[in-house]
Amino acid sequence: MTTSGINFSGLVSGMDTEALIQQIIQVESRRKTIWSTQQSQLTQRLSGLQALQAQLLGFQSAISRVTMQTAFKTASATSSAESVARVTATTDAIPGTYLLEVSQLATNHKIGTAAQSSADNALGLSGSFVVNGKQVTVVSSDNLRDIAARINDAKAGVTASVLSVSSSEYYLVLTAQNSGAVNAISLNDLGSDNVLQSLGLVTGTTSIKNPITNGAQSDKFADTSTAIGTLLNLNGAPSGTFQINGVNIAIDLSTDSLNSLVTKINNAGAGVTASVVTVSENGTTRYRLQITGASTPTFTDDKHILETLGILKAGYGNELVQAKDAQFKIDNMSLTSSSNTLTNVIQGATITLLDADATNPKKTTITITRDTGSIKEAIKGFVQAYNDTIDLIKKYDYFDTETYETGPLFGNATVNALTADLMALVSDTVAGAPSDMSMLAQIGITLDPTGSGKLVLKESDLDNALNNRLGDVERLFRVMGSTSDPRLTYVIATSKTKATGVPLTVDITQVATQAQAVASVAQTQASTTAERLTFNGTLFGNKEYSITLNAGNTIDDTIAQINADATLSRYLVASKDGSGRLVLTSKQYGSKAAFTVVSDQAAANNNSGIGTTVVSVQGQDVAGTINGEPATGDGQFLTGNSGNATTDGLQIRVTATTTGVIGTVTVTRGVADQIFQMIQRFTDSISGALTEETKTIQQQIDEIKQRISAFDEAMQRRAQDLRAQFTRMETALNKMRSEAQRLAAIMGQPSLLSNLGA
Repeated sequence: MTTSGINFSGLVSGMDTEALIQQIIQVESRRKTIWSTQQSQLTQRLSGLQALQAQLLGFQSAISRVTMQTAFKTASATSSAESVARVTATTDAIPGTYLLEVSQLATNHKIGTAAQSSADNALGLSGSFVVNGKQVTVVSSDNLRDIAARINDAKAGVTASVLSVSSSEYYLVLTAQNSGAVNAISLNDLGSDNVLQSLGLVTGTTSIKNPITNGAQSDKFADTSTAIGTLLNLNGAPSGTFQINGVNIAIDLSTDSLNSLVTKINNAGAGVTASVVTVSENGTTRYRLQITGASTPTFTDDKHILETLGILKAGYGNELVQAKDAQFKIDNMSLTSSSNTLTNVIQGATITLLDADATNPKKTTITITRDTGSIKEAIKGFVQAYNDTIDLIKKYDYFDTETYETGPLFGNATVNALTADLMALVSDTVAGAPSDMSMLAQIGITLDPTGSGKLVLKESDLDNALNNRLGDVERLFRVMGSTSDPRLTYVIATSKTKATGVPLTVDITQVATQAQAVASVAQTQASTTAERLTFNGTLFGNKEYSITLNAGNTIDDTIAQINADATLSRYLVASKDGSGRLVLTSKQYGSKAAFTVVSDQAAANNNSGIGTTVVSVQGQDVAGTINGEPATGDGQFLTGNSGNATTDGLQIRVTATTTGVIGTVTVTRGVADQIFQMIQRFTDSISGALTEETKTIQQQIDEIKQRISAFDEAMQRRAQDLRAQFTRMETALNKMRSEAQRLAAIMGQPSLLSNLGA
């Protein structure tokens, strides 16, 4: 009987019905045991395949270290005297030996005030001054430390600090944050204020700050039409009168721009000519006021206006360290640098100057070599990753001849194919490589002769190859390309490019050209007014850009101004043709180099000659075939079309200016790259053989799990049904016993009860 989930077994019959039920369930559950065994085996296979996939991804990472573009370009740099200079090198460095002689180190400019008796007492100074173009305003209650804080808050490229010499002697010291003469600290008082002079940072003596032939020029400004005070972000820009050659000129920096200054100076009759010139600073266009005469003019300035413009500069009151450039020689070539860190002297090398002597220059020999040590380590990493992969395969794919035990991946067709491919690739030759350097075995990497399937490295052979034939070693590992003509340059090959090692013919049917706009009229006279040229088109990102050509420009001035413009110089080059007409040529090639240009003036011989009709031009893309297969041009770059049998994804650069067969390109694919591509095929997330098998096994495991779960539920119902049947039997027996007891009592025959077990 069963009551509230509690089983009462054989209370009437005396039979252990629950044991009988469990025995029946156990017999009927033999199928589940078979399924569980299958599930366990599949799970082991799945774990093995997943471990193999993870190992292969790690193998690809090791492969990347010998197949990436810079793998064989690593450089090592040494300095024979590290007390003189230290050196580091990047992959762009060119091997060589260089003699460095250092006669002067670059220094950070440092100036100080006159001695002050206290750092904390109010100085009673008020007014404004400019530090490197940044305005600083002080009040009478400020002490020396307050002024230092105000200068630092201005973020003017200097660090202000208070130097304590004694309890009654203090100095405010300004130190340029960058070294070199170009970073000398620029100081000037504003208007009638003389805070800097009172502190002793500057004197009352002035000199020309930016001298030029027969004149002077200002500091650099962002544009020509905005008020100087606005450009300098001055609060309360000064006004006043200065003299040029004794002639008074009234100026108000809150309203006057460079253009209005030119007009005022030229109209003053001071015997000078003022103009605005364009200069380029770190790729950005800047403007300067130039003032010239028959000889250098005299300048007088009592309101610091010419100092604010950068025409004049005040003398330093207490110059502690001069701003100097580094002076040195590389292989007897004299050079200078504003910094002691040299990044553009030797390609790919960074040199840090540490010591110098003007009389007897400090010397050191800089040596740059290919870092074969790091290349060797990358190759050893490849060998180790290969061997680790073989070890992992053996962990899951084995057969014990004594116990006949097999691994979960024993006999697996996918794993067998992977193993065979790995061993074949490391033993095969690289198509297109020199016959004496076409196999890994020729650089000391061979399969283990004991038959383990692992690689063995003979380091002495590898060292010899790296030291003597580095380029050929590189070809054994990477995908590389070479061309037969300097007008062709190999760029890249994809995994779909067939690297046969056979020269592929390049036939050009159309050469790439630049977009070129030519003025309709040659400029033979200087312009009389400013002219505006407006550019647009694909070359400019379909965004309008304008330049205002200076009044008074000749054709050569216009060319120089356009080429100096920070934006235009990125996209095109200005020149003139044999007739003297302005020519604008895009730097880029092809259809993407399309641009338009238009002037706000009708074409004439005293302007650019572009005219008011929009001139629209574009270049053409290279066209042709590679190995007779179609290719698509983009500027000078020609790429094999998708689906090509041999050249799919192969890209070359074509600089030829004539059509026809230009030459050939040869692509070789090294062992490491071939293995990388092979692994990619096996592990591809959609079609990879390992991926598909893993998915199939996981589906089988999931199906067995569902089957077992359904079977367990069926067995539970089966047990419940059996318990119900036995309960009904016990109930029937109980009824029969009760009936027998009743009959026995009536008939007086107890034997009836004993027959029923009563």
